[in-house]
Amino acid sequence: MQIGIKESEESDDEDGEVSGDDEEVSDEDEFSATSDEDESIEETDDDGISDDDDNNDDEEDESNEVNDTLLLYSISSQQLLANNGLDDLKDHFYWITPQGWLLMLHRDSHAIFLRNPFTSQRINLPFDQDRFLRKNYTRCLLSHKPTDSNCVVLVLSLHDTVFWYCRPGGMQWFKHEYQARRFFRHRGTVIKTMSLMTAVGGKFCTAFFSTVVTLDFSSNPTFDIVAVTPVQNSLYNFSEIYLLESRGELFCLYFYPPGACSNKTVEISVYKLDIPTTAWVKVDTPPTAMWTHRTKTGLGMKNGPK
Repeated sequence: MQIGIKESEESDDEDGEVSGDDEEVSDEDEFSATSDEDESIEETDDDGISDDDDNNDDEEDESNEVNDTLLLYSISSQQLLANNGLDDLKDHFYWITPQGWLLMLHRDSHAIFLRNPFTSQRINLPFDQDRFLRKNYTRCLLSHKPTDSNCVVLVLSLHDTVFWYCRPGGMQWFKHEYQARRFFRHRGTVIKTMSLMTAVGGKFCTAFFSTVVTLDFSSNPTFDIVAVTPVQNSLYNFSEIYLLESRGELFCLYFYPPGACSNKTVEISVYKLDIPTTAWVKVDTPPTAMWTHRTKTGLGMKNGPK
């Protein structure tokens, strides 16, 4: 997921001005988070799959939908890995999680499960009774390893202020709607920023201009908003922002393009969230989990099932 933010517009949030909603979120918005393992998962386009025609869900020809090619790549050996175990993907919809596991939905049986593409380990999840996975453009994250009893499977809508969640071994998915104005005055900006979420320490985190938002599932879904010292760069008015986790810490990457040309980058700055000072601190050394593959839909990271 990527999001371009004009710093002058974000800073206006401090004046409490109320204005209209942003434009709808583009289908090309997407973000990939990271782990510090040696394997990577990369696909040629989007990692969220949705149906465009919501009004004819029961009549649509699902066989016409095609998954993108999935590649398994070893960072350490710099080689593509054999993908014989991925032959059954043609019978499924699938979403790649930042932790490297696949959220999979069988086209015919509608069974949902998490799958480790390297070991073929499978963990069953509740059925999608409301068909939200097919009706929405979404992104999936995990709070912990799927084998952890505290793991929460989070599915974020990239078009609306809503998410769904469940626990491995649970009986159902739960839907949760949130109020955009609690976080920022522009609804579109809130949806984009929420879709930047990444898992850190068993919670989900995202960052606005001057706040960090944490989503906790210890009991019911609970948002916590903490004010932070924002990043300032007087040389650029526009940047693309990515969040990632590395070794239990939250990092923010700023990609600065020349002028309004978002297809090029002239500078990359990396900041780490310093908890004691509640500030983004610039670091000279990138996170160990980062590598330099970047596409129109996101930032390539080291990804391996945890």
